[in-house]
Amino acid sequence: MPVTIKVNGTVNSLVHKFSNGISVATIPDVCKTPSPGGPVPIPYPNIAQSVTLSDGTTTVKGDKTMAAIKGSKFAMSNGDNPGTLGGVKSSTFMKEATWILYSFDTKMNKKNAARFMDKMFHNHENAANLAGVIQSVVAAHNLDDEEVKLANEICEEVCKAAEKSDKGEKLAEGKHHQDEIANRFSHGPPRYEAKDTYKNLLTEATWGMADNVADALIPCLSKSRLLGGLAGVKAPSSQRGAINTLRKNQVPGWRPDFTLLKDKTKGMTEDNVKRFFEVKIDDKPTKNQIQAKDRLKQRGESGKLVELDRESCGC
Repeated sequence: MPVTIKVNGTVNSLVHKFSNGISVATIPDVCKTPSPGGPVPIPYPNIAQSVTLSDGTTTVKGDKTMAAIKGSKFAMSNGDNPGTLGGVKSSTFMKEATWILYSFDTKMNKKNAARFMDKMFHNHENAANLAGVIQSVVAAHNLDDEEVKLANEICEEVCKAAEKSDKGEKLAEGKHHQDEIANRFSHGPPRYEAKDTYKNLLTEATWGMADNVADALIPCLSKSRLLGGLAGVKAPSSQRGAINTLRKNQVPGWRPDFTLLKDKTKGMTEDNVKRFFEVKIDDKPTKNQIQAKDRLKQRGESGKLVELDRESCGC
């Protein structure tokens, strides 16, 4: 079922029984496992799903079904099935997942609402998921399953970067939080080359914006290495070379944080772009980013750009 309810952000969504939420423990579920020599503590994965939600709302519904609130739980989990002698802390296996964090100011049935980025305990507090529940971002964005998964993963990195920023952790000179976020998805250099899991994703690829708003964006880097860039520059040029070429031709350049392609075999053309993602932590949009957003709006393509920041990710 699509999730249509937002909590503390334009992307951060409410967890409910049919939100297709999955919580995967990021801290292993160490359980005592029978062996000929006696019990052996073995780390297991642990996975819980929103379809098992219990102790949720009763009089207030989320998308016409029970919503997750403080005191709710995913009633059962799996992955640690062989650890029948129980967790080293909980002495249980395949037990409930409960919330550690909730919305600070949104309540349902007088209890704090649970959001997809909120951390959870697993197997009766024997393990924990510090990354949040994986589920659909709000349906208003019209994202498909692939885009939802990517948006959730980007949001996870946005919230990590925001936490570092709040703690005053300093980055190396000339580095930005967006660089750290991009590193999760790209093996660079060149930065725009994606990791195996994200072969149709370009990170920080450069586009030129022609004078005529109706004209297609000009690809300056090509994932498939089949397309040339601006003014005869062969792709893939270096990122710096592409930018210099744009400047030489007095063409404004736009470098969205992520460009998701429809078909990874067809290279970097605007017709092949499924979605652009822009990420902001504490910085403001640049002049060229604003220009690119306005250009898409004038074309009636505002939905092609998804902006993710502290608020929209619910950090």
